[in-house]
Amino acid sequence: MAFLGRLNPIGVLLAGLLMALTYIGGELAQMMLSLPAAAIQAFQGMLLFFLLAFDLMTHFRLRWGVPEALR
Repeated sequence: MAFLGRLNPIGVLLAGLLMALTYIGGELAQMMLSLPAAAIQAFQGMLLFFLLAFDLMTHFRLRWGVPEALR
């Protein structure tokens, strides 16, 4: 939760609320749509993975292609 909240106390509370809502919504989807539990966990995992990937690409400014020094 601390990563999602960016180490900000208010952000951690909001991130906890977001994860709780996905957990509770996932249980509801399991009952109503008969989805497997793994589908909900996969959604939460993808959410965390894409947030981490977005942070990595913006913080370190990854650039795709050939470096200008090699052109």
